[in-house]
Amino acid sequence: MMTPRETILFETVNFLILAGGLGWLIVKQGGPALASRSKEIAEGLASGELAKSEADARAAQVQARLANLDTEVSAIRTSAKEEREREADRIRRDAQADIIRIHHQAELEIESAGKMAQREVRQAAARLAVELAERKVRARMSPEMQSALLQGFLADLSRGGIQLGE
Repeated sequence: MMTPRETILFETVNFLILAGGLGWLIVKQGGPALASRSKEIAEGLASGELAKSEADARAAQVQARLANLDTEVSAIRTSAKEEREREADRIRRDAQADIIRIHHQAELEIESAGKMAQREVRQAAARLAVELAERKVRARMSPEMQSALLQGFLADLSRGGIQLGE
C-alpha cells in the first residue's frame, strides 16, 4: 500500500500529466478552432455591417423619393389640370363648329323649304287662275257664241291650208 504522501505525489503527477495533456490538446486543437470561429464571427460582423449600410442606403433612397413625392404629385395634378383644360377647350371648339354647321344646314333647309313652298303656291295660284278663267269663259259662253267661235276656228284652219273632212 502506498503512503498518503506517495498517494498525493502520485495524484499530483497524474494531475500535472493530465493538465499538461489537456493544455497541449487545447493549444494544438483549440487554437485553430478558436481562430476559425473568431474569423467566422468577424466575417459575420462584416457582412452584417455591409447589409446594414445597404439597408441604410435604400432607406435614404426611399426617404428621398418620399420627400419628392409631394413635388411629383403636385406636378401630376398640374399636368392633369392643364390636360383637362385643353380637352375642355377642344370640346368647346368642336361644339361651336357643330353649332355653326347645324345652323348653316338649317338655313339651307329653310331656304329650300321656302323655295319649294313658293313654287307650290305659284302652282296652286296658276291652277286656281286657270280654273277661274275656265269658269268665267263657261259662264259667258252661250251656244251661239260657241258656234261662232267654232266657225271662226274652222275658217282660220281653211285659210291656213288645212282642209277638214274633204
